[in-house]
Amino acid sequence: MAVPPAAFEWYRDDHRPLESDNTLRIKNEKTRSLLLFTNVTEKHFGNYTCFASNRLGASNASMLLFRPGAIKGRGVSLHAGMSVGVSVWLSLSAVLLLKV
Repeated sequence: MAVPPAAFEWYRDDHRPLESDNTLRIKNEKTRSLLLFTNVTEKHFGNYTCFASNRLGASNASMLLFRPGAIKGRGVSLHAGMSVGVSVWLSLSAVLLLKV
């Protein structure tokens, strides 16, 4: 999110993600940018970074989209049986608050 409105760019592991196969979509609105996944597969896992810039400056934020079972710690783990939709929600639920 950015106020005033910003120009947004998304990258996955230092490359711009492709929207050609309809499983990934970037939705840019005035003050926010959304990265939307459908039918998540192995090819989607990785580090995603959003760059935002407006007349006040520029900022970026990153998030990791991980496969179920990839995170373990403090006695809690995400099991392989957990739905991919839930792991995507967990990964992407952190709101990017870009203070630019």
